[in-house]
Amino acid sequence: MAASVVAMLVGTAGVVQANEVVRVVTSGPVTLPVASGGFPGRASAAAGCPAGEIRTGGGAIVTAGNSHADRYALGASAPIAGERWWAFATNTDTTNPGTLEVYAICAKVVNNPTLTTP
Repeated sequence: MAASVVAMLVGTAGVVQANEVVRVVTSGPVTLPVASGGFPGRASAAAGCPAGEIRTGGGAIVTAGNSHADRYALGASAPIAGERWWAFATNTDTTNPGTLEVYAICAKVVNNPTLTTP
C-alpha cells in the first residue's frame, strides 16, 4: 500500500486521494531562500490531516535550485501535534533558492463493530 501512495505524490500539490481510506496531504512547495550574511537560508512547513482523519506517516522533500544539490539539506522531518507532519530545511547556496515540500499520510477513522462472545 505504501508504494502506491508514494507513487501518487509526483507532480501534485494539495490533497492526493489514494483511495477512500488513505490520502496524502501536502504543504505545497515552500521557497527555501538563498544564504545571506554568512547564514543559510531556512524554511519550515507543515501538512495536516483534515478532521476525521489521523496521521499515519509523513515525510518531506527538498529540491535544489541548481546542480549543487549538496547545498540544500533537510534538517528535520517529524510528526507533530494535531495530526500534522513538520519539516525544516536549509540552503547554503547564495544565488539559487530551493523548495521544501511536506507530506502527511492520512487515514479516515472508521468505527469497527465490537465483537462480543456469547
